[in-house]
Amino acid sequence: MRYYGEISKEKFLAQVKDVMDDEEYPYEMPERIAKDILKVNFDFENFTSFDEVEGFGDYPVGYMELKTGFHVFFANAGGDWEYPVCFLFYWGATGHLRGYTPRNGNVWNKKEKCAYDDGEDHDNEYNEAKMIEEILKHIVKK
Repeated sequence: MRYYGEISKEKFLAQVKDVMDDEEYPYEMPERIAKDILKVNFDFENFTSFDEVEGFGDYPVGYMELKTGFHVFFANAGGDWEYPVCFLFYWGATGHLRGYTPRNGNVWNKKEKCAYDDGEDHDNEYNEAKMIEEILKHIVKK
């Protein structure tokens, strides 16, 4: 179980923008965020930026408020040879930005904990509703 903390939408988005607008992003980001996101092995050769309005495939990208006060920011990444992976930023209960890579509804090899090769057909695994359902069950208010 993970916990999110309270923060205004404006402060949350400013924190996300600070991370994503850094010229070293995504190759260098705060260790706690990288550790959270990279529990799944995937490349950042192609990635969505803070100002993106479209994700890869049908993945969500950008800001969402999943329930009152629970702010998340979806991003996507993958190598030219990989099926992209969806991950998100959220405000942790300890007062720091955190990351999370959903399992359900997200398209990645759960057995090997890595991105699929791009040539493999796994479109049937993508399900935004399942992804959000998992996030709401796994990350709760402290």
